[in-house]
Amino acid sequence: MEAKTVQVKVKRFDPSKDKEPYYQTYEVPIEKGSTVLSVLRHIYDKLDHSLAFYYSCRIGKCVGCHVTVNGKTRLACNTIVDSDVTLEPQKGYKVVRDLVVDKSEKVGA
Repeated sequence: MEAKTVQVKVKRFDPSKDKEPYYQTYEVPIEKGSTVLSVLRHIYDKLDHSLAFYYSCRIGKCVGCHVTVNGKTRLACNTIVDSDVTLEPQKGYKVVRDLVVDKSEKVGA
């Protein structure tokens, strides 16, 4: 069986060098049961070592790996990817870099 490939569109922003956020798209192979976290790790390990994201577990208990997946806040470690996906930082927080936010600083309404 041939591996399925999905397009992963990631909102990127590094306040130290970028004036505005932008989207970068990656083609990522997935298997049945691939999660957002496994997709992000694939991007980081094999495609773009500069991508910033946060996680501290893979079992869905720490709630530290929140990202916005297709417009909805989800845990990266237990959200299944089975088609093209857009990933953005968790809404309502200041962006530190890419998908990493400062959870001590709420912004907006």
